[in-house]
Amino acid sequence: MKESSDDRVRAGEVRFIPLSVGETIRPEDGSGRTAGSFFADLIDDRGIELNDKDILVLSSKVVGILEGARVRLDDVRPSRKARILGRVFHKDPRKVQLIMESGRVLIVVPMKWIIRIPSVRRMMERRSANPAAMRAGFERTNSYEFVVSAHAAYLDDAGIDYSNLPGGFVSLLPSDPCATAGKIRAEIMERFGKDVAVIITDTVVSVGRVGSQDVAIGYAGIDPVTRVTFSDDLFGVPRSGGVDILVDSIAGMAGLVMGQTTERSPAVVVRGVDYLPEPEDEEGMAALAYPPGAQWRMAVYTMVATVWFHLVDLITFQRWPRRSV
Repeated sequence: MKESSDDRVRAGEVRFIPLSVGETIRPEDGSGRTAGSFFADLIDDRGIELNDKDILVLSSKVVGILEGARVRLDDVRPSRKARILGRVFHKDPRKVQLIMESGRVLIVVPMKWIIRIPSVRRMMERRSANPAAMRAGFERTNSYEFVVSAHAAYLDDAGIDYSNLPGGFVSLLPSDPCATAGKIRAEIMERFGKDVAVIITDTVVSVGRVGSQDVAIGYAGIDPVTRVTFSDDLFGVPRSGGVDILVDSIAGMAGLVMGQTTERSPAVVVRGVDYLPEPEDEEGMAALAYPPGAQWRMAVYTMVATVWFHLVDLITFQRWPRRSV
């Protein structure tokens, strides 16, 4: 039964409508069809009537499977460098090869060492459905995480996914997620005649916090950020904020609806977000990333300013103040 078109949201209200599948999506499901046609069929099958300015949020894993970004590990031929790195860091050299092909490793997180910190181990045990498997996993199969900077995000193991796939397969991220989102958007618009936006998400580790969340790694048809920095606030004072990452906010909420347990909703229709169209003068995820080469200078400037702060703090010869109000 078609969902009623009377489901238009009230002002200020946002709806998240999951698109569920009956069976697990397998690598062979992508043969002979595009991701756009798959999600269009899913929208039809679930009886969703799209509206203009709806947003279709898609799991990068499913998009990768449907777009052919799935790899049989037996087909990967690791290089000598991958074999050496794999041996040293206890990782499958075939997976190391795929990580190296996805981008340069920025940092290596030694989960094997971190999980041995008693306070961290106890905290992780409280958050695990199987503490014994968690400890064994970090000691062996996930002992080191290679973090790669790509698509304006920091991706552990380059975003390569090993879970919820048949044995011997991994799924890769699309090489150009924004271009992929653009193709899917074009097929959806042609099929339904509605002006919709598309966001492709992936799960990343939250820097400074325990756990992970969904962020956007690709988009089409939507301005990814708000652009009101140093506009006047409610009291007429220019504010330094105002560049909010809109696509990440949408991705995070959609990730909850997609489900972190059953994982049977690879897509979500988001309705009610007032967004601007995608700017023509920006290129994909570059809109969310700092300019090439600037990050290292920013890091150096930040380190210098931090050292300077602590030196000045030291020569004040006064203890850090307590709350006075």
